[in-house]
Amino acid sequence: MSACPSVVVAVSVPIRWLRHGLRSIGRFEGERSVDSLSVETVLGLTGLVILVGLAGEVIFKRIGIPSVLFLMGFGVLLGPVLHLAQAPKVIALAPYFGTLALLVILFDGGINLQVMKVLKETPLALLYSFLVFTGTMLGTMAFFVWVLQGNWLHGLLLGAILGGTAAAIVIPVTANLSSVGEPVKVLLNLDSAFSEVFVVVVTLAIMGAMNEVGGTGGVIRELFHAFWDALMLAALAGALWARLLTWLEGQPLSYMLTLAAVLVLYYVAEVIGASGAMTILLFGLVLSNMEYLVGRLSRPIRLVIGYELNQAQFALDAFLKRINEELSFLVRTFFYVLLGLMLDFRTMTGQVVLVGVGLFGIIVTARWLVTEGVARAGKTGWSLAERVHITAMFPRGVATAVMAFLPAARGIEGTTLFPVYALTVITLGVLLMTVLLALSRSLPGREAILATPSNPIR
Repeated sequence: MSACPSVVVAVSVPIRWLRHGLRSIGRFEGERSVDSLSVETVLGLTGLVILVGLAGEVIFKRIGIPSVLFLMGFGVLLGPVLHLAQAPKVIALAPYFGTLALLVILFDGGINLQVMKVLKETPLALLYSFLVFTGTMLGTMAFFVWVLQGNWLHGLLLGAILGGTAAAIVIPVTANLSSVGEPVKVLLNLDSAFSEVFVVVVTLAIMGAMNEVGGTGGVIRELFHAFWDALMLAALAGALWARLLTWLEGQPLSYMLTLAAVLVLYYVAEVIGASGAMTILLFGLVLSNMEYLVGRLSRPIRLVIGYELNQAQFALDAFLKRINEELSFLVRTFFYVLLGLMLDFRTMTGQVVLVGVGLFGIIVTARWLVTEGVARAGKTGWSLAERVHITAMFPRGVATAVMAFLPAARGIEGTTLFPVYALTVITLGVLLMTVLLALSRSLPGREAILATPSNPIR
């Protein structure tokens, strides 16, 4: 009989916690605003988001399901289900936090690339990205005109918005793929960076043409300046900052100084008309490979300016790489949750969903056709597994989400549903990418999936 009080206590405590939790959820659903959440609730949810992100990383390494699916699902739970945040308020934050996540992830991608592999893969990556973007844009225009009975210029605009992949999703997922070779990883990283530049530049150019501010003739010129100016700015800033980091070696807060430099460099790049995203990717690339570049160029530099460069002085601190990797995990975790919070199921009517599925089908078809065409015409040597993974990297992200809201905000008629189409495509892209990557991991008996350049099937 003495055990009865302890049993009662053991049962009553969880019940009391459950009641308190249900009352809290009831308050959340009644208030429907993140502004009214208590400090401890916000901190608790923040810790929970990080734990979900860590669990997602472990699951991805074990069974191949990307963590982005769990994090977006958690965002849907917090937003559309529990109403802890309203989609319009979250969308207002998306350009700021999404851009920060993009910069940190691009910088992390850049410092983990090898310069010689980048130089080797850049022409193919640029060609691949251009073909996929163009095919998506033209296919979307045809769908918009023939199926939706819309204007062809509006179709081109929607195609440009949906034409690029998300570096914030592609780069982290690609880094953990074990069944593809390093050249394919470099190509996918560069493709995601190139395509986001295409999305921003071409979308703004088409909107300028529709508002009769400019014309389509300047698109090529703008693209050239965006890439060339980014290359020059990143090379100069990377060389100077690599030298500065050697003076700061062992000093506290050296990484915070580098992060500040990334943000300022992005601002400068955008002000002068260069691609900010491409500048940060190349800045990280130059910074991490400066030791190698100095070793190759020290003799010509000494002959020109008469100054001897010490190659070891440009070695990048391993601590900087490690802490940037952890910061990259943190910001992309919250970015994926943000995507889930942005979903508003009230706008997801049956017709809108069907249109979104049709647009997504065009995106997948264009990427698959270009992948197969480049693989056969270019004799790339990609295995079937690599072609599957290249095709699967079609998720859209922050550039698509942000640019989808611009046409309506600038008063272009007939574009009010563009954000809904964009969010539908973003969601479908993440889901199908997850399915394809999981299937490629779960078919070990298929020699086509197991075949890689490092382990060919004979």
